[in-house]
Amino acid sequence: MFGGYRCFNLFQVYAMASLALCECQVTMDVECNQNVSMKCVAITDNKHRSITWYKLHNRTGIIKRSDNKNPERYDYHRPAWFGDNDSLVLARVRPEDAGVYECLIRANIGQTNRKSEVILNVTLVCEAQTTMTATVEKFQNVTQRNPRYHTDVLDLVSMCHTDVSTIWTSCGFLIMGLVKIALSIISIKVVGKIKKSYSQRNQPW
Repeated sequence: MFGGYRCFNLFQVYAMASLALCECQVTMDVECNQNVSMKCVAITDNKHRSITWYKLHNRTGIIKRSDNKNPERYDYHRPAWFGDNDSLVLARVRPEDAGVYECLIRANIGQTNRKSEVILNVTLVCEAQTTMTATVEKFQNVTQRNPRYHTDVLDLVSMCHTDVSTIWTSCGFLIMGLVKIALSIISIKVVGKIKKSYSQRNQPW
């Protein structure tokens, strides 16, 4: 009596092989308001069907690219785009951006799917930059429609931030100077009154 055999066709073998996943994980510690580029270490070559970035909070889709075509954006709450080597770029991260991000590589038939994770930690202390908020949001909307401009926009935002810091520093020195002048004037008046009072007391009646 012959033993039983189970046969698989070639497509089934390829399908089962493509379901396997290679995993790895990296951690990034960044400052609040820092521009972040999260590398997808699962990418080993350009031979894959698609690459998708998720945030692992209810597995929220962020952005996807299939067959080197234009990126497809999901309904994510903030602008994001692909950087070098399909890294995920987020501008001026905030504490609410912290979490685990997943890069999923869907391989061609017969190859292995791969994924990697990035644990993003953002400092909780953020500088108040009310003046910059509207400008940043405006440029983020521009980069969302035109991803190729994101480098120039980030440079401009950084330059504006430097200018704002310089202005506040100059204002601080100016205020300190005005306070010193005011104190000097008050001191002169007080000394004058003391001298006048002393002179009146020493006058003969």
